[in-house]
Amino acid sequence: MYLLGLLLWVAVSGGLAWLVAKLLTRRTSKPWLRPLLALILLPAVFLAPLADEIIGMFQFDRLCEEAKEVKIYATHPVGEDLYTPEGKWREGNTLEERNRLSAIYESLVRWDLETSTPVAIPGMTPIRKYHTKIYDRTDGRLLAEFVGFGISGGWLGRNLGGPILTDPACSPKLVEQGGLKNQIIPFKRASEGMK
Repeated sequence: MYLLGLLLWVAVSGGLAWLVAKLLTRRTSKPWLRPLLALILLPAVFLAPLADEIIGMFQFDRLCEEAKEVKIYATHPVGEDLYTPEGKWREGNTLEERNRLSAIYESLVRWDLETSTPVAIPGMTPIRKYHTKIYDRTDGRLLAEFVGFGISGGWLGRNLGGPILTDPACSPKLVEQGGLKNQIIPFKRASEGMK
């Protein structure tokens, strides 16, 4: 389906480029100028609907450099409630067990978006900034914080359901890969003395 749409847009772009070239060369006596001008105009006409997304992609990529790291301020060590005796994070084999582990995790930390709505970043395309802080539920300490960004794409991307040239969001790799929980809630053996 996308290939058909792409071929259709190439045909439409070619027709528009030819029409513009015809208008620009109607008073010239050089017949080779019209096809040359149409060939030069074709990439510009083809990429015109994506122009805002191309510029927005560079703005988004620059902002995503901010979202590469998580600032970790403190930890809340736990024992075998969330870890195996060998120190590996428990995943849970059943839905009931996964729900129990999730409830334990959520009783220890609180994820808090700084604002209820994301901050709009001025740019060629709509970009939103999310600032997340993670607190220890037991004593209210700030454990970690990070920023992430989301983009809805350019004019064409918004009408097709999302960005065409880039991912719709970026956040630190540690968050994307699910490793943040191990950093802020590390394993501590009972013999090491729990805080």
